[in-house]
Order: sequence, then C-alpha cells, then structure tokens
Amino acid sequence: MGGLIEIFLFFGVLFYFFNFSMLDTVSTRLQEVYARWNRRTEIKRNPELDTTPLSVEELRRFGQQMYKKRMQQKEEARKVREFCLFEIKESEPFTPTIKEKSLLLHYCCKSCTPSSRNSLVNTISKQYSSFGTNILLMESRRSLLSRILPRAISTCSFKEHDSKLRKTVLENERLKEVIKLVACEIIKDEGCNETIALKKAEVRAKTILQQMESKPNNFFLKIVAWIIYMMLPCFMQSVVVLPSQIEMLVQANETGLPVILLPLHRSHMDYCIISFLHVIYGIKCPLIAAGDNLKMPFFGKLLQGLGAFFIKRRIDPVIGRRDILYRAVLQTYILKKLEEGHVIEFFIEGTRTRTGKPCMPKGGILSVILNAYMEGIIEDAMIVPVVPNYEHIIDGNFVKEQLGEPKKNETFISTMKAIFSTLLTNHGIMKIDFCQPFSLKEMLNSFQNQSMLNRVKISSVEKPLNSTISSSSLYGTDVVIEEYRQLVNSLARHVVYDCSNAIPVMSTNIVAFILLYVHRDGCTMDELIETFDLMKQELESRNKNIAFCGESIDIINHALDILGPRLIKLQNQKITESADGQPIQSNFVTVIRPVSSLPNVIELSYYSNTVVTCFAIDSIVVTALYAELQSKMNDPVAIAQKDIIVSQDFLVKKSLKLCDILKYEFIFCKPCEDLERVIVDTIVNLSHKELIILQEECYLQEELWSKQYAKNFDDSSDEEYRNKNKAKCIQYKLNLEPEITKHMEFFHVMLQPLVEAYTFSAFSLRRLIGQSLIEKDLIRETFNEIKMNIDRGIINYCESLSVDLIKNSLKLFEKWNVLECHSEENIKICYLKDKYDTESATMKLYDTIAAFRWIKNEKKLF
Repeated sequence: MGGLIEIFLFFGVLFYFFNFSMLDTVSTRLQEVYARWNRRTEIKRNPELDTTPLSVEELRRFGQQMYKKRMQQKEEARKVREFCLFEIKESEPFTPTIKEKSLLLHYCCKSCTPSSRNSLVNTISKQYSSFGTNILLMESRRSLLSRILPRAISTCSFKEHDSKLRKTVLENERLKEVIKLVACEIIKDEGCNETIALKKAEVRAKTILQQMESKPNNFFLKIVAWIIYMMLPCFMQSVVVLPSQIEMLVQANETGLPVILLPLHRSHMDYCIISFLHVIYGIKCPLIAAGDNLKMPFFGKLLQGLGAFFIKRRIDPVIGRRDILYRAVLQTYILKKLEEGHVIEFFIEGTRTRTGKPCMPKGGILSVILNAYMEGIIEDAMIVPVVPNYEHIIDGNFVKEQLGEPKKNETFISTMKAIFSTLLTNHGIMKIDFCQPFSLKEMLNSFQNQSMLNRVKISSVEKPLNSTISSSSLYGTDVVIEEYRQLVNSLARHVVYDCSNAIPVMSTNIVAFILLYVHRDGCTMDELIETFDLMKQELESRNKNIAFCGESIDIINHALDILGPRLIKLQNQKITESADGQPIQSNFVTVIRPVSSLPNVIELSYYSNTVVTCFAIDSIVVTALYAELQSKMNDPVAIAQKDIIVSQDFLVKKSLKLCDILKYEFIFCKPCEDLERVIVDTIVNLSHKELIILQEECYLQEELWSKQYAKNFDDSSDEEYRNKNKAKCIQYKLNLEPEITKHMEFFHVMLQPLVEAYTFSAFSLRRLIGQSLIEKDLIRETFNEIKMNIDRGIINYCESLSVDLIKNSLKLFEKWNVLECHSEENIKICYLKDKYDTESATMKLYDTIAAFRWIKNEKKLF
C-alpha cells in the first residue's frame, strides 16, 4: 500500500513540472541566465572598428604604435626594477626585530647576566601550561588521607626552618666595636663611668635585636598556611602561578647560595601569598623585612612567627644624629642570616605603590647585601625579582592619601576591619610571577666593566640629591663612596625595570586604561570590545604579560563587575534612526563611561597606570614631537599642505628633556642601556608603523654612485663618519591621516596628567620668592593651586591632583638646583636658590615644563 502511494506522488510531481506552462517558465529562466553569462564573457571591441573597416596601412601604423607602447612600458619597468635593487643594495637593510617570547618565565638581562640567563633554563620542563595554575584548585592525590584532607596535607610538606643554636648576633666583633663607641657617647652625655655606659649600650643592643628579629615557628607556619588556604577562595576567584617558575625557584634554592626575593609592593597580601607558595611547594620560607608600623598587638607576634623581622621606618630618631647602634644591629642581623643561608625577602620600593606605577627603588637593605658580598661573607647570591598584581586593590584605595590626608597608622581594630572588609569583597584574580634568578656577582661585575668603559661619562655636575645624612635608609650618601652608591642604585633600578616589564596586566588594568585615555567620553560595548582587542594585540606584540584569556565580551563584563559602579557608569541611551528626516526606529544602547571626576578618577587611574608604564617611552616621544611642532600644528596652511617636518636631532633632545622631567615617575631604560639609543629606536618603530614618515634625501643616480665610491677613499674611522652623519640629517614628516592622527593623540594624552601636575607645581614656586616654607605647607599650596585650576577648567585631567606627583616634582626641582631644602628639628624647610629667587626665573622654569602640556585650543593660564 505504501509503495502505491509513493508511485502516485511521483507521477503527480512529474505532471506538475512537465506541463506546458511550467516548461515555458523554466525555459524563460534558462535564457535569462544564459544572457547574463554571455554579457559578462563577451569581448568588448572598439565600435568604430566594428563599423568601419581599416586599410592595410592603418593596420600597420596601429601595430607600430602598440609595439612602441609595449617597449616603452618594458623600459619603464626595467628602470623601476633597477632603482629598487639599487636602493636595496645601498640602503641599510631593515631587519624586523623578532622578540624572544617566553611562555614560561621572564628572562634576566642578556647583556648584564648572560651566564645566569642560560643557567637553570635547560632543565625546566616544557610540559607546563603557559596560562599558569590556579593554586586554589586542589590536584587529585593518590592516598586516601590526602583526598580527605588535601589542604592540610599540602601545608605540611614544606621545608622547615632549622632550629639549631647558632652563634648569636651580639657576639659579632664589629658590633662589639660599635657598642663601645655608643658607650663613649653615653659617658659624654650622662657623665657615668665606663662600666655602666657599656652595660647600657649592651642592654639597648639586646633590646633592639629582640624587637627586630624574626621568630619563625614551623608548626605555626603550617596552621596559618592552612587557614589562608581555606580563606583565599572566600574573596579571590583564583591565584595563578606558573609551575615552571616555581620549579626554577626550587632549583635556585638548591644551589646553596642565599636567595634574595625582591617583590614589587602592592598589598599586604604580597608577603602572605609568597610565603604561602613556599609552604605548599615545599620550599624554605623567607625571612621578610617589614616596617615597624606592623608591629601591633597580636599581629606583630603573628608576623614574627611567620618570618618577619621589623625595621624602623625612620632609623635615626633625630635628623643629623645617626643611630649607629641600631644600624649596626640591623646590618649584623641581616649578614648573619645571609651567612646561614636563609631566604631573605624585602620590598625594593620600600613601601606600597600609591599610584599603580612602580615606585623608585630604595637601596638600604640592598646595600647591606652588596656589602656582604664585597667583604666575602657570602660567595654570591641569587636575586629573584617578584611581580604580583591584582584585579582589585585588596588593601583599599589610597585616594585619601593622594588628596592630602595623612596616612593613618595601622592598629589592631583597623586591621580587623580591613580583614572583614576584604572577606566580603570580590577581588577577582591575582597573578604572581617569579622572574629568572640571576647572579649578584655577575651583575656587579658587568656594572663595574661598564663603568670602566664609560668612566669619562660618569662625571656629573649635578649635586647629589641627598647631600645630608639619610634618616630613612641604612646608608647616606655622606658615608659611602660614589662608585658604591652607583652600584647599589644601578642594581635596584635594573630590578625595578625588569619587574615593570614583567608585571601581569589584568583585565581591569586594560579596561580602566581604555576608558580613561581612549573613550573618556564613553563608548558602546561594541566599541569597547574592538578597542580592547586592539589593545591586547598591541601589548602582546610588545611581549607584555597578559594575565587573562577567553572571549573579550566575557573578560570586559568581568572587569566592569570588579571595578564596580563607583568607577564605571553604565547608562541606557536612546538612539533614533531616521530616513528622509523622519524617525523610523528607536533603540536603547548601553553606554559605558568612566567616572572622571574627583575623587573616583584617582582610583581608576591607579588601575590604568599599569598599562601607562608599558607605553611610557612611546608617549614621551610623541609628546616631545607635539611640543616641537606646536607652532606648525596650529598653522592651517601647514596642515593643509601636509608638510609638517621635524628633525630627529631636535626630537631626541626634546624627548631627553621630558625624560629628565619625569625621571621620578618612570624608569625608561635599564642602567646597561643608553637612553638616547632607546629613544632613537622608538622613533624608528613609530616610523615603521607609519605614524611619522622618514624623509629621505634626494640624489640623482650618478650622485648616489659617486657618494658610495667616495666612501672607499675616506680615511676617517667608522666612528668619525657616524658622528659627521648622525641624526641631524634625518627628518620625519608627520602623518596627518585621520586614523594616524587618532593614534598619535592616544600617545599624546597619556602623560598629560603628569605634565599638568608638574607644570602647576613649577607655577606654585612663585610663592617661595623672598621667603621659605615648610615642606608640608608648600605641598598644600601646590595642591590648592592644582585644584583651583581644575575647577576653572584649565587643567583637563582631574587625576593630576595627586600628592605623590607634587612630592616627585619638588624632588625634581631640588635635583635641578632650583629648590634648596634643609631640616631643622625634624622639619623640612624649602626655599629657592638665589638664581631662581625671582619672578622671571620661576616663570622660565614654568615655561620649560608647560611646553609639553600643549593641547589644541587650550585655555590660557593668564
């Protein structure tokens, strides 16, 4: 029955398709298709040739014309080909720089530490994931007990501290000599006899040591590590670390040399996580240098039990009088721990960053380690830069401090409040990177060799910044030789530079950066996704450490959720589409806007500054370019002709000047690099991206050959030839294409908040003409000046209002010999040097810095 139905349907379909009307329709369609195909493929002929036949003579003449035309085209093609080959042979070949991309670790400097760069690397397994491991997710284990209590088992497998009795610090011969010197001072001040004075000095030395030293307890470490393991998932989604870096850290500890951990400091959680990682991976926990402000009831003992030793924030209680006993005890204690092979951890910046950028390094404890190596106490040491970063600030923001409120000391109650606040907040993802360990000995030898080669260049006419005794570090510039101070400073700056290059870039950093410097007026989600993808690609091309993966829309939504409504506003905006002046459709679009007003914008800039550091040198060059060309860029004729040209020589000088202005904000290059060379390379990279166009000199072909031939008879050295033909001959033309101009503006506005802060800080120096001010009062006057100009609309970026920027600008003016500072009874007093104690001199300084804040159609200050 089913078969009969199928046959009936089959004949019904045939009848439908093959009736006469259907055949006509199909035939018509086929003819139309053929006609369209025929029109596309038919050969188009000259209509005159089709209508009027040509004679034989006309055909011959036409053939000769076509032949001459073909020969002419061949000759032109040959000339173009030969000229291109000539350019290739005569010009310096451009070799694209292929950056070494490491999926596993951040390598140390190949010029300063080549041996360290090649060591410990070949033995690292290549089977690890490049995205890292979330340590909050427990791995499955074989034993039944480890499956039931995985966290407890993980925290019991670390290498315990050695509890053997050792020679005490107080028996050190050098410390005994210092105790005798202090006893002599006590005799002079109090008039007591030698025995009593010596006893007082010994008692004080013992008290200092007891209050300072760490008291790590292995059982206590296990308990605290287990508690941290249980509490971390309450406020963090994941803690990511690369197993290959942990493996390298283990191998560094097995070398038998002291290991020095030098982390950037972003949160109090930094040292907790670092110690926690040492516990769960079975590595000996470090001894951590901590400020005595953390020595609170209960928490002070807790930190000492975890391995912290406390250092005074201000070593000398009275400025101008060195506390030599405290310094001696601290140095001896650190040297003793190094000699015993302990892992030492201290924050190279000295304090938590308040701006999101790495701070300038402090060389106090680092100088002690260098001293231990130079005196032969340690044979060598493995230096390990450590870089943590968070999607959300754990310790709360530093907005109040940046707005001038004094820092409040930590107390037991404030700490408990901070802990509960942390547990109730979603802080997202944390990533921590351990850079490749390098040899302290190799680095110092490299620095010494470089100083020998460049000894002529080392001499400086500028005065040292700290001409008085330092009260906040282990050494002052008045008690160490200049070469030793430069070694400490170079090593510290190299470590901070390496850390800033290796810092994990979180999703919140990129989103905050885009909204502040690309879409400050707001954007849609589609626009944000497009810019986010471009920014991510740019950072990856620069070999930066991207600490997230996944779909862009999911990452952005996650970042917006972490930043929260205080910093990012999501608003529904009605968009009406029209045709012929008549509205036809209305849609609601979500517009994403940053909160660019005070005080919220200061916290948002904290997140964005991580990315600003990545583009700092590019922004320096573009800002210098705008400053050099500001008159031409305001000239409509020059813009219309698209003929705005700058010399590379002037551009480099201008960039070096801006780098000098912002040298307390960024470390632009490694100490082993030449800053001028880095700037030139940046200019070349900008020309390769066609942001600026290289203007080549025009010569005839015979002139080029003659110039090349004449080089063979030039008896000058290569160095002399380069000096004669250096950057002054190279010129660049500004590319005024709309997309390129937009890209240039992006680089230009990036440093404007800093430039504006420095500009009006220089303007505030006029208040010191003929008088002196206490440093706090000067900072307050400058702060009020910047705030007033923000309210007047002269300053365009509210994040310029920052106490850190004001302090750094005053430090710069002191370095430039504009400002003189001295201390009286622990109070710092500032006044202008005689050369700058006039209205014209201060305004000249203002103009020097204000040249870099040029913006089109800006409002005038006067």
